This record gives sequence, C-alpha cells and structure tokens, in this order.
Amino acid sequence: MKNEYEMVTLFHPRLDDEGVSATSEWVQEKIVSLGGEITAVTPWGRKTLAYPIQKQTEAVYIQYDFMLDGDQVAELNRSMRIHEDILRQLPIRKES
Repeated sequence: MKNEYEMVTLFHPRLDDEGVSATSEWVQEKIVSLGGEITAVTPWGRKTLAYPIQKQTEAVYIQYDFMLDGDQVAELNRSMRIHEDILRQLPIRKES
C-alpha cells in the first residue's frame, strides 16, 4: 500500500540552476522507478544553513510530495545518501 510522504532535500550549493534541475530530475526518476508517484515539487531556493553540513554553510532546498510504498523508502534514502550533490534529505510520512 502506498503512503503519502513529504521530503525536504538539501542540494549542494556548488550546483547552478541547471545542476539543481538535473539532480531534481534524478530524485523524481528515482521515486518513480521505485513505484512511486510525484504529487508536487516545491523549490524553496538557496538558504543559509543553521549549522554547517559537510563544511557547507548554504544549500538549495526543494520539497517533494509523493506517494510511495513504505518498503521502498529505505532504498530511496540509501540512493540519495550516496549521491554527491545531495547534502541531506528527510522523508516524512504524512498523516492520513
């Protein structure tokens, strides 16, 4: 059964607009390849971080809303953790 999730993702600040778009496409393709369905993508823009992450002081934020089988969330997290242009991600299950 698919659950509804929202995930805020922090992209590396070295990426230009084209790089952010390409990496965002990769995230969306990954969700779809795991059997998910994207319901919304909301860019928040470049923001200063509250504390450094991997020696970076700012990041590009994008929020994804999607439907995905709960068993696939761990695989999505694993794939995103090893992507060099993604600093952090946090998928949260929405209350239904």
